[in-house]
Amino acid sequence: MYVEIRIKGSLKQDWSDWLEGLIISGQANGETVLNGQIADQSALLGLLNRIHGLNLQLLSFSQSDKAESPNVKQ
Repeated sequence: MYVEIRIKGSLKQDWSDWLEGLIISGQANGETVLNGQIADQSALLGLLNRIHGLNLQLLSFSQSDKAESPNVKQ
């Protein structure tokens, strides 16, 4: 499944491997967008637990069956 997660705060791209290989995009408003493919719901739960463990505030979450952006690794 393809996911897009918005969090409050900034993360560097260095965290990508630890966050299931998602693409990390910093936004001008201080938010960070994580997007990419997640293997399954178990991997998603692990990812959300990592975000929680970093004490980052989850702003939004969306998922679809297929990536809608050509920049996303599949």
